[in-house]
Amino acid sequence: MTAELKPTEADKKIAECIAKDVSFSVIAGAGSGKTTSLVEALKGIQRSRGNELRKNGQRVVCITYTNRAVGVISSRLGFDDLFYVSTLHGFLWAEIARFQDAIRETLRDAIVPQHMEKAREKDNGGTSQAAQKARKDLERLTAQLAALNAHKPPICYEETVISDYSKCVLNHDDVIDVAAYLITNKPLLRKGLGFKYPYIFVDEAQDTFPQVVEALNAVCADEGLPIVGYFGDPMQQIYDKRAGGFAGPKGSEKIPKEENFRSSTSVIDLLNNFRTDLKQVPGGKNSDVKGSVLITIAQAPDPAGPRKTYTSEQLDEVTAKFEEAVEQWGWTDITPVKNLFLARQMIARRLGFVTLHKLFTGDYSSSRSQSDYEDGTHYLLKPFVDGIFSLVDASRNNYPKKLIETLRRISPAFDDTGANKSKTLKQMLEEASKHAAALAEKWEGNTVKEILEYCSANALYPISDRLAGQLARAPRQAYDSGNEDHQREKGDWLADEFFKLKADELEKYIEFLDENSPFSTQHGSKGEEYENVLVMIDDIEAAWNTYSFSKVLTPGVAGNPTDRQQELTQKLAYVCFSRAEVNLRILMFSKAAEAAKKELVERGLFQDSQVSIL
Repeated sequence: MTAELKPTEADKKIAECIAKDVSFSVIAGAGSGKTTSLVEALKGIQRSRGNELRKNGQRVVCITYTNRAVGVISSRLGFDDLFYVSTLHGFLWAEIARFQDAIRETLRDAIVPQHMEKAREKDNGGTSQAAQKARKDLERLTAQLAALNAHKPPICYEETVISDYSKCVLNHDDVIDVAAYLITNKPLLRKGLGFKYPYIFVDEAQDTFPQVVEALNAVCADEGLPIVGYFGDPMQQIYDKRAGGFAGPKGSEKIPKEENFRSSTSVIDLLNNFRTDLKQVPGGKNSDVKGSVLITIAQAPDPAGPRKTYTSEQLDEVTAKFEEAVEQWGWTDITPVKNLFLARQMIARRLGFVTLHKLFTGDYSSSRSQSDYEDGTHYLLKPFVDGIFSLVDASRNNYPKKLIETLRRISPAFDDTGANKSKTLKQMLEEASKHAAALAEKWEGNTVKEILEYCSANALYPISDRLAGQLARAPRQAYDSGNEDHQREKGDWLADEFFKLKADELEKYIEFLDENSPFSTQHGSKGEEYENVLVMIDDIEAAWNTYSFSKVLTPGVAGNPTDRQQELTQKLAYVCFSRAEVNLRILMFSKAAEAAKKELVERGLFQDSQVSIL
């Protein structure tokens, strides 16, 4: 550890495991400094064995969950090429891509037959949509399997919704399944991985996949083989079909990391009420910070909208109660406050991008396009997020410097070799101002498509081939959800509907992405921390079935949750509450506010003085 960092008991145990070549799993609660422990462990290997590993042509692998995390960890390691820091999909595909025959064999003998068997199980012979879809899936898979056996183009990995085996294209899920199968079942591949990577670290281990944990454990299963170190927290596993609980191979050690360096003692006390596997203690100066936790129970309106949802009038009533609660807490003018909501649609409604949200979460969207929408990287949205709106904003507020800087960054016409390279700065500024003013005018009334076409015609933004193709074609005809080709190509309909939108919702969406609003989802806040956190809990407005905060927190009032609701909701509540550094406020809507307050206190989740009724 560096001089300013005092190693915790967990850090010492990690170092001991590495010295003894023993695999380990670090169970690190919220705010425990997990990433610091991981990075310092890697630096320890760098100091003790770096030269030896370099001589042998070996590297240390660190697998993490997002590209952002790859950048953070790589930076903290000084971008030393001793370390191979990668996302899970990137690492696995890089290691198996050259084994084309083995991949084809795995698809033919294991993966595709598994998909076919699942389709058979879903087909009960009836006429329901599910049964008909299952039969079509089976027919498609049968044809694709035959094509896979007949043709041998290279198998590739693409960010597509559905794998197309006839074209040898794999999606995200199949890359995981194929790689895990190959590593688990091919001893030579395991041996090769073991020699190349004597140390394999997995960050956010709770969010990896159980079959991947099994495969990595197989690589590290015997004495003399690499060691694997998992870093994560089962209570912060909030994504579907992930490992959750994780453990190394036989003989590995489990290391609890009990310190919480983030939160006040009041928040830590609440977090300890939500789990039994790990009891946290203040880990630093926060032991002197009491902070505060308060929860207000508001009487929920009896939903009068379709499918037990709120009417627009009831949504206004809920919003008014939210504002009243904020006022009662004295938080109306306090800054900064992070408002966490159950679902993005709750934020979209308050900030004003509901139509955009419904489009990217509706019939024409996929899990991939929804994910890209949520982080602002979808190819339809990216031009606006990257800089088109910045040009509009610069024109509105008369920021010539921002205008030129943005154009130099995003515009082919304004880069050092572009169409305007021979013009003087004054001429470039005049040209830039003209285009920005035109964009600002179009922003107020034109469609998204018209704005993109203007940017393309004037080389203001490098339109991708994919986007250019969508802009150039005629709109698709009526969508048929039962048509398999339409299902595969539903992104065309997504583009058509997006092009019809006006730009006002895009502006509000971009402000949300840029964190220019105080709102975030509970999922979106994972890994973040804020001095003051306000959590809004309303199962009715969130409109989901997977989670039920009212049932998990007050089962006596709302009824018992399913086992799955209990597990997922408890974890999401933990993730959400643990974002608070000092003060936490919770507004919870209940169908029986008085009874809910009594139950929260009797169950020991909150003290009586912490609970009020609105």
